[in-house]
Amino acid sequence: MILSCRILFTGSAIALVSFALGEPRWRQSYDAGYIDQSGAYAGGSEIMHLVAHKGKMYAANGYWVDARWVIPPEGRKQSAQVLRLDQADGEWQVDLDTGKTNGMGLEYMKGNVLKSVTFTRDRSGGLLVQPRRLLVMAAGANFEKGGAVSVWVRDDENENWVHNLVRHGSSAGGIRWVPRDMEVHRDKVTGVERLFLSLGNPGIISGTYDESLPGKIRWERHLEHPFLSEGSFRTRPLGITRANNSLFFSEGGAIYQRVDGVPARYRVVLDLHEDTDTDVGGIRGLSAVRNPRGGGESLLFIWAPGARSASQVKRLDPDGRGGFTLHDEVSILDLMSRKLGVEVSYTLGAHNMMYPVVDPGTGETIHIVGFQGNIRGKNELRWKGSALYGGAMYAVRRGDLSYTLHEINNEYKPGKPVLVSPRAFCLSPFSDNGIYIGGHDASRKISDDMAWIFEAPLEVALGQTKGRDAELIEKESLRSPRLMNGPLHELRIYSAAEGRHGDLIKRFKDHTDRIFRRHKLEALGYWIPTGGPAKKRRRLVYLLRHESRYDAYRNWVNFSNDREWERVLDKPEFQGLLAKKPESVFLNEKPYSRLREVAIKQPGGIYELRIYAEDRGETTALENWFEGQLRPLFSKHGMREIGSWAPFDKPSSGTSFFSLLYHKDRDQVEAAWKGLHRDLSSKQEAVNEDFLSTQSDVIFLRALGFSPLK
Repeated sequence: MILSCRILFTGSAIALVSFALGEPRWRQSYDAGYIDQSGAYAGGSEIMHLVAHKGKMYAANGYWVDARWVIPPEGRKQSAQVLRLDQADGEWQVDLDTGKTNGMGLEYMKGNVLKSVTFTRDRSGGLLVQPRRLLVMAAGANFEKGGAVSVWVRDDENENWVHNLVRHGSSAGGIRWVPRDMEVHRDKVTGVERLFLSLGNPGIISGTYDESLPGKIRWERHLEHPFLSEGSFRTRPLGITRANNSLFFSEGGAIYQRVDGVPARYRVVLDLHEDTDTDVGGIRGLSAVRNPRGGGESLLFIWAPGARSASQVKRLDPDGRGGFTLHDEVSILDLMSRKLGVEVSYTLGAHNMMYPVVDPGTGETIHIVGFQGNIRGKNELRWKGSALYGGAMYAVRRGDLSYTLHEINNEYKPGKPVLVSPRAFCLSPFSDNGIYIGGHDASRKISDDMAWIFEAPLEVALGQTKGRDAELIEKESLRSPRLMNGPLHELRIYSAAEGRHGDLIKRFKDHTDRIFRRHKLEALGYWIPTGGPAKKRRRLVYLLRHESRYDAYRNWVNFSNDREWERVLDKPEFQGLLAKKPESVFLNEKPYSRLREVAIKQPGGIYELRIYAEDRGETTALENWFEGQLRPLFSKHGMREIGSWAPFDKPSSGTSFFSLLYHKDRDQVEAAWKGLHRDLSSKQEAVNEDFLSTQSDVIFLRALGFSPLK
């Protein structure tokens, strides 16, 4: 047996890939977390899509529950990217960074849709001289009070991308701007060819080919469906496909068919009449397949209504009279349970379409369906800290309606990389009879650099030939040392809705504080304001200590996934507690701060939180003034210094500085500050009592009964 090896040195990543000539095997094509040839960070927690386009392979990634999105080392979130592979034995390069190229400061967590689409008609329906193939990327940006959907079209000649903000609006009422699919369809009545794009809850929009535009697609001003008077969808449309020369899309438990014409309208051809969880989606993976009961095409999909989903594969057959008949094919949950010999409590399948390939042995078209699942028992096969199976399973559906299960990189065993979910499949564009498979699903768990892409000969992926395990890529971690240093503190301020302040305090007293401790979230104090306007009196202020910024990220994720905490949030008395999103700032304690020495155990005093905001760029001057001139006067005037901090990250409003003081009572507060002002005014040095006027907020607080600092 002859062996050949290839060693890649790229940044700090070292990839060692061995090939046993003549012996098929799996190969890891991408392992997130390295610097590419242009100096860009190639990472991601998930691979969302794989697309072959003009002889190259492209992948869309996402950064859900990835440190570079949640706690970016350079202060700006790492947005979703499109990666490019130029040759089979090459290295993936960053081709598009959605955050850096939109020109509007928007940030995109996931590369929601990536497709190579072909236009044959112009916007009036005229035939193009040559069909135009475009690589199109769509992603949603969601912010506190709204959202937007952007589209990028690749300019293959100049090797860049053209951005277009397709739609933006409010997120009130739970509206989520999350595109999931796109499809080209030519209207049978008008002859106009359109690219249909789902925007999330807002609905479906369309665009036509326009050679005069830089991005080549002219998007309509109004939604195609639902129209202005009809509101929005309750859940996100997850799939769009064409079957029997008609356009279909799914939303929740319903499938809609477009009735072409002017105006176009939509009719519901299936409604499963069951409530669906918008995060899971209902009908998933909507795809056209050959009708096994007659002519034409059927619609194949997975039914996943909620947290107890069995991922039932269903098929909708045309009945020849304009209607449809519904048939169950198989339960993915049952298939997975039999394959692993363990109880499976939940499955989620078909993140994208049911991927069609032609069996090289028989010539028939078969379909590949990726999925993930929770298992009970065989805990060594779980992704640590979750119930999810650690391997990546997929089903192969044949024309006779039989199903077989297979795994990426063969059977999962402890010690192998956690893969969880194959989301995307694509035949190789490199004439090597291979197939690329990419995925992972963060599932609300920390997934730093867990995106992956494997490649194998098609006969290996279809289970016709046994392939050896891949020799995995080894690389050094590029995690920023700054995120690992500590300790540091976190100041959080909650604003309760009117009439809910007492319930908010009760939630912290009876539940939150205890669950915090379970996840190493160390609370140093809980306070509420002693006065001020009604809105400001409804605040709750608390201070946490973390071993590092990365520990804070990890512990908060674990806390948010705590099952008891989820049950607490489900209680009616604890719903709708907040008037706005909590404020949070991470703080580095100053060397002279005395927080470590403080132990106030007797209730009754007054705390004073002072937040200094200085927008003239005089960071050093502010801190020097505080340390050298203000602090020495605290003890003279009966003030007790609890702690002093500077922000871990530079605040957007300018330089800030935080100070927490303690007083015996409110009368002492006024007397102390009057005396301190007199002392400062009597100094002959050119100082700067002006700094005293730079504070943006002063909050007088009293400790709650369960607060460690009383």
